Amino acid sequence: MDPTQTEQLKLYEPWLIIAGVFVLFILLRVTRKGLRRRVDEIGYRLLRGDRGLMFWFWLNAPGVIVHELSHAIIVLLFKPFGFRISSISLFRIKPQVQRGPGGRVVKSGGRQSLQLGEVQYIRPQGRFMSHVGDGMSAIAPLFGGIAMLLLLYWVATGYSLWDLNIQHLQLFRPGWPWWTLIFAPYLILTVTSEFWPSRQDWRGARWFLLGLIIVVVAVGMFLWVFKYLVFNDALLQLVSAIALHIDLALAVLLALDILFLLIAELLLQLVRR
Repeated sequence: MDPTQTEQLKLYEPWLIIAGVFVLFILLRVTRKGLRRRVDEIGYRLLRGDRGLMFWFWLNAPGVIVHELSHAIIVLLFKPFGFRISSISLFRIKPQVQRGPGGRVVKSGGRQSLQLGEVQYIRPQGRFMSHVGDGMSAIAPLFGGIAMLLLLYWVATGYSLWDLNIQHLQLFRPGWPWWTLIFAPYLILTVTSEFWPSRQDWRGARWFLLGLIIVVVAVGMFLWVFKYLVFNDALLQLVSAIALHIDLALAVLLALDILFLLIAELLLQLVRR
């Protein structure tokens, strides 16, 4: 490649790395949906009916348990502010009742929504910390899932995801036991399938997230106006360095998705015969 073109490419490299986070995330959504379609069909054909469509949810039971435990842990942490768990179900498949305005039950002609687990709690009304606790509990599965992903990656390879280096890529620590690969990839699949907060979770966190965004923007503007925060090459390089680690983590997840997709496609072809 022409040295001039190489220099020009380096100018855009940080932006390409940052854009890679979004591209890889979209690809993961596509591969995960493709995997679910295949698993649904495998279950439907093996169990000869709609019960087979539950196979995906049973497959992801460990991820659902981590999801619900993440909710519960945050509620327990807010116990000094009056939070108390009233009931908890770590994994239970049941139809989710859809309610419209006024509490009316809404029936949909499409696929039945299912509830896989539930954490119910009570807390004081109208307090500031009650709204903070609601928001933190709602988005807790995102952080709990990421923490479990980091742990499982270490269990599988002996390295942390932060140790990934594109220049010296070594997936497994020398001498690390290989048998962890028997279960760790599957658990990584289930945890990352269920770590995204549900619609109900996002609805519960909306005021907390809105307030958090306003505070972050206000602090950022304050730092920028008073020259404490300067958007320069150093800041761009820092952001791109963080994005590179996220890219590598997402690439590992994408590789696992492709592996499970190939396995699911092979099994699907067998059950179709």
